[in-house]
Amino acid sequence: MARNKKTEVQEVANPNGTVPSVTMRGAGMEVLGPEDLIIPRLSLVQPTSQIDGVEAGKFYMNLTGEQFDQVEAVFLKVTKGRVYFADDAIERKPVCGSSDRIKPSPRFEPPAAPTCKECIFSRWNGKEPPFCNESYNLLGVMVESGFPFWWSVKSTAIAPTKRFLSAIALRARMGKNLFDARATIKSQLVTLPGKKYHVPAYALIWLKDSSGYRELYEHYAHEEVERTFMAEEATNGDGADGEDFDWKTGKQVK
Repeated sequence: MARNKKTEVQEVANPNGTVPSVTMRGAGMEVLGPEDLIIPRLSLVQPTSQIDGVEAGKFYMNLTGEQFDQVEAVFLKVTKGRVYFADDAIERKPVCGSSDRIKPSPRFEPPAAPTCKECIFSRWNGKEPPFCNESYNLLGVMVESGFPFWWSVKSTAIAPTKRFLSAIALRARMGKNLFDARATIKSQLVTLPGKKYHVPAYALIWLKDSSGYRELYEHYAHEEVERTFMAEEATNGDGADGEDFDWKTGKQVK
């Protein structure tokens, strides 16, 4: 694959000059910590996605309903998971999955198998990939606002994400960390006979001073994506949860 501007790596200063503070408390919320808050999840909207009012190719933040043409973020940690969609499912909702690729999440009852290793859906059949897809969940913060979010990728988004992560991991011997790089993520349309889909395109820039992001990493080091998934499970398709609260507008549904 030819190298282009999207894969160039260069040393530049953080244009904002500072990084977000780890302080999350506003007036009246002093007692709240990370364990009390639900971190939303960012996704790249596909032509087959069923999200009202959101165009394919946009980045969409669930729970808040925000849309972005592109995203500038610093990622703090990455976890690996699995997700299985049944072929005969009327709605594209997972019927089993794992947040660590070791055992199924308790959200799925009953699970397809006691452990991922024992599950027939996680095994390769010759050159045929498993029915249960691998996934990556990256915890990041928006560069401009410091807003935390989970960036979940699977299927065709995994390959470009692996290249992005590899560009950082290959410098680990030089002391580089995941949070030492700022990523600009744009949507790239792929057109093949009979189908179209969008994949993320990453541009990586090394930060000269990432000390503030190290503090954020330590702040969120124990955060798990499972809490966000559980919040999504409790939310109905119209954005209202089991007690009729709309996460997108922050209002009670009448």
